Amino acid sequence: MKRFVAFLCGFLLAGSLVAPAAAAAAGGVRLKLSYGWCESACEIRVKVTNNGRYNIDWVGGTCRLEVNGRYVGKGTIYIGPIKRGHSRSSTCNVVDSRLKNAWWDYQDGEAGFETYATARAVYHYRYRR
Repeated sequence: MKRFVAFLCGFLLAGSLVAPAAAAAAGGVRLKLSYGWCESACEIRVKVTNNGRYNIDWVGGTCRLEVNGRYVGKGTIYIGPIKRGHSRSSTCNVVDSRLKNAWWDYQDGEAGFETYATARAVYHYRYRR
């Protein structure tokens, strides 16, 4: 019985030390946002850094823009493959009539123009065996 318990504990310990590839690679991507020109169209620059142990085969996603706490539009991001330890950047363009109306309100002096953007990236791995 003691040998069985020792075997089982050793097996569970070894299983916990070897993480699956998806769990080890998850959380290895960091996003950094900055703004470009914003008037009738807003350009959001997205920089994605791969801090994981594996190469990423494809990265894409969406960005969402809010002005003065109100949703004004969203755009798509395509970045492509990223090697481990490297980073790539892309732009996300938001073009919407709500953004134009928010800019006109700012030009008329009726409201401020405080921008806040969030981005969500989806990354996919291709495992070769």
